Amino acid sequence: MTRTTRLGWRVTALLAVSSLLLAACGGEDDEATSSGGQTEQTATIGFVGALTGDNANLGINIRDGIKVAVDEENAKGGTKIVLKEFDTSGDPARASTVKDQFINDQSVIGIVGPAFSGETRAVLPSLQAAGLVMISSSATNTGLPTVVPNATVFHRAIADDALQANGIVAYYNGLSPKPTKVAVVHDNTEYGKGLADDVDKGLTTKSITKATNAPLTVDPKAQDFSSTVNALRTAAPSHIFYGGYYAEAGRLRKQLFDANVRADFLSGDGSLDGGFITAAGATQAEGAKLSCPCNLALESSTGSLKSFYDSFKQKIGKEPGLYSPEAYDSAKILIAGIKAGNTDRAKLLAYVEGVGPYQGVSKTIEFEANGNLKAKTFFVFHVKSGKIAPLQEIQAS
Repeated sequence: MTRTTRLGWRVTALLAVSSLLLAACGGEDDEATSSGGQTEQTATIGFVGALTGDNANLGINIRDGIKVAVDEENAKGGTKIVLKEFDTSGDPARASTVKDQFINDQSVIGIVGPAFSGETRAVLPSLQAAGLVMISSSATNTGLPTVVPNATVFHRAIADDALQANGIVAYYNGLSPKPTKVAVVHDNTEYGKGLADDVDKGLTTKSITKATNAPLTVDPKAQDFSSTVNALRTAAPSHIFYGGYYAEAGRLRKQLFDANVRADFLSGDGSLDGGFITAAGATQAEGAKLSCPCNLALESSTGSLKSFYDSFKQKIGKEPGLYSPEAYDSAKILIAGIKAGNTDRAKLLAYVEGVGPYQGVSKTIEFEANGNLKAKTFFVFHVKSGKIAPLQEIQAS
């Protein structure tokens, strides 16, 4: 489907949404009274994702990236941008309950998020029905654009799991010596299973020997992964890939290490967080590889990414984390649309749908017709001396 087709589908649906919004809120910015008695124009964007729970670090990274963008833009004057936060704990069931708060709040005209793939799948039909545009900085499940046929509200500033899986397989295929046996493990979540299954298929395509016939699983709610660890010890892989989030990835790495399973360990973007090192322990985490179709803003970064790093550290008081740059870019796109006069849901959706290539700090952001990101670059990091450091950059197909 071309973007023209998608935009054509959007027109009739959004005309109805627009008329409802005009009745509900006048079709203009909200007004607030400043301390000097002057009336100022305001517009509200939302963050939807985990601020509590085992993997809250990822949501906090995103929320803080949005905050930096909002603070910078508000300092320029003009329409004041208000940020509202909606905590899902990363749980699709909770997201399904929380969604009424931002769907029914007509002041919220665009959101950055949802953060995780499972919660995105859960709320996407309601977002589409409400004409509420979303840009996720982190939801990577390959199937998300098809949850609602011809959906217009869905966008993401990160490549999907298909590209990430291709990058992971390219990494394995480029190693010297080549892996003798690769074991694939996942946490059965929308994200973890989707990525692991794509990696598993890619290994077969590249004729890389697998340690087990099918991927192994862990229960992310369990503390003891001994049955999976024992299965891996028996399979004796040279390399292990884990699809899931940092808390469980770190716990699995520690238990593998304690069981004297020393296979090379690689995980995806959900594990690219300092919480992985905390969960595994510094000694056990050392040498582990973590990958992402995104880049990290580090002290050693250059150009606009380094400028973002400095601004983030000054405003937030810590270093930016995984997805912070993508969240910043996503918020900047929404804010640019608002400051161009697109101050209701229908207009802001139309703006995002039509936005051209946007030069962000994380990458150049350009959306495919289905809301996916056009991207090819893939990054591998490793844990070195107790910190996450760059290792390799790959052009994935």
